[in-house]
Amino acid sequence: MTEDQKKFELSVLEAQILVTIDHVGWCAYLWFPIVYREVMDFGSDAADEQVHAAFASLIRKGALVVTQEKWGEIPEWKLAPGYWKSLRML
Repeated sequence: MTEDQKKFELSVLEAQILVTIDHVGWCAYLWFPIVYREVMDFGSDAADEQVHAAFASLIRKGALVVTQEKWGEIPEWKLAPGYWKSLRML
């Protein structure tokens, strides 16, 4: 497995998060501190702590990139440009 393939390897939970953000957009209050599954139609039964840990993993993998970050404010995230295309090519 190449380094790029490892970078884009996703867990089911990570993929569910990306699909939800792609459909709903980023709204921090829907994810933190409690994951509002019903509002976003987010189907995972994973504990909120696991969902939050998956966010950190997606950021490390480069799947989520910050769009707005101001000191003292909650950062806004979006899917990295071309991320879905890169996944489909693997």
